Amino acid sequence: MQVSITGRHVELTDPLKAYVNDKLQHLKHSFDQVVDVHVVLSVEKFRQRCEISMQVSGVNIHGSHETEDMYASIDGVVDKLNRQLKRYRAKLRRHRNVAQKDAREIKVSHKVLDMAHDSDVLAEDHQPETLRHEQLDAKPMSVDEAVMQLELGSRDIMFFTNDQTASLNAVYRRPDGALSWIEPEVS
Repeated sequence: MQVSITGRHVELTDPLKAYVNDKLQHLKHSFDQVVDVHVVLSVEKFRQRCEISMQVSGVNIHGSHETEDMYASIDGVVDKLNRQLKRYRAKLRRHRNVAQKDAREIKVSHKVLDMAHDSDVLAEDHQPETLRHEQLDAKPMSVDEAVMQLELGSRDIMFFTNDQTASLNAVYRRPDGALSWIEPEVS
């Protein structure tokens, strides 16, 4: 497990680094497939914040906690990550025996378009500029697993091949905080 610790407006003392490393070792004991960990400790006025991003078996897990004490913030975020890892491990065990014979991986292209325009009238052949283009793999999984990976990851939308219907599905978080699931209708 590779750990990097960054301090923003806080001096990284040896006892603080040792405390963070000790707490992260507890996470490693509960889930041994932790590959990379990035810790950001920051102080703004009276708020002391700890953010941890972890890469676990190809899944990114992120947590943050904010209190008036840095050590309490570290404890809080480690507790959150420990609960997420336990949930992830339990779901992996549940889904390990699910047969995915008919499910296949699909390549998906995701583009973010710039819809801002300078004039009021657009030409018929106007093409919006692509701000970001991303290639994604829609891996076979259940809806529960896709929701879990959306909550654990840093993406706004999760494309996946539904292991029950073998069709392309998506889950995403709406602006009001609710989750939405998109699946094609069978005719």
